[in-house]
Amino acid sequence: MVDILLVGGGHAHLGILRRIRMKAVDYRVTLISASTYQYYSGMFSGFTEGLYSEQEIRINVEELCQQSGVTFIKDTIVHVDATNRKLVGTTGIEYGFKLVSFDIGSNIGSLDGSIKQIEIKPNYVFPNEIHTFRETAFPVVVGGGAAGVEMALSVQAWRLNNGYKSNVTVISSSPLLSSVSEKASSKIMKIVKQKGIVVHDQDEIQETSRQQLTTKKGRRIACSQLLPLTGAKASTLFAESSLTLDENGFLLVESTLQVKDYPWVFGAGDCVTIRTNPELPKNGVFAVRQEPVLWENINLYLTGKPLKSFVPQKKFLSILSVGQQQGLITYGRHAFYGRWAWRLKHSIDMKFMNKHK
Repeated sequence: MVDILLVGGGHAHLGILRRIRMKAVDYRVTLISASTYQYYSGMFSGFTEGLYSEQEIRINVEELCQQSGVTFIKDTIVHVDATNRKLVGTTGIEYGFKLVSFDIGSNIGSLDGSIKQIEIKPNYVFPNEIHTFRETAFPVVVGGGAAGVEMALSVQAWRLNNGYKSNVTVISSSPLLSSVSEKASSKIMKIVKQKGIVVHDQDEIQETSRQQLTTKKGRRIACSQLLPLTGAKASTLFAESSLTLDENGFLLVESTLQVKDYPWVFGAGDCVTIRTNPELPKNGVFAVRQEPVLWENINLYLTGKPLKSFVPQKKFLSILSVGQQQGLITYGRHAFYGRWAWRLKHSIDMKFMNKHK
């Protein structure tokens, strides 16, 4: 049995490893992850466009654990027994703990039909999958949020730079970036049209055949491969456990990032919903912000002291790579576009990656 068991190598747990590396702890800490590497989604667009190598967008979690004095185990957890404080991996091995924290991210829902669909989660499959997608004859991205827009523009930029036909299509049930602001939506529509992307917004896929999609509005769209980016879907790990879940299957935690009925179970990042802030977007920004509270509360719990609450910021800065080393910054209702925005994003991403070297 270990004192602290960290499941997953997401942003919050990476932050904990960095803290332990700087200041050793007396606890026995183990991290379990399905992959030796954690791929940084913030640089997926740059990798897709060909601006970064695979080595530049990944963090060696096993090496970081070794530097921090944390035991690393490569395994995938398939069963949670919160009552008896045990987890079971695909290997059949049981892992006991005093306290466990989950930071395993989320999945992306797939669509029915016969057309080949690309899956980019878990994130360690991303490099191989995106290679296939960006070379396909008729690539179609489904989803008009930040992820869908970024990937469509990055694939388009790569195709333009490598002699492929620039025919990326985006299908979205709402206007692009409409959940961000009207200004962001208006700007991104101008950008995608300028860069030659075909957008079918306020429409949905109704039927798929081998090389074609049919939408609810009757549009027929050539499609050889499909990349669904329609929002976060809960991991199946918690479905058969006794842990409390929200209506969509995400692990439900309190503002302390604890599960109410099992105070020795914590969670952060995309795999959880916070009861007091159920509408909080599932993105890396909030996982990074949760990490200091998560680590402090883990220590407070193990020493029997009152825990603190995570209070999310109301506004946050977001920078999208829109291809050809240009970026779109959004903050609240504001949106700004230009090369300087991409350079700022590049600087932030490099700073984040350098923390883990």
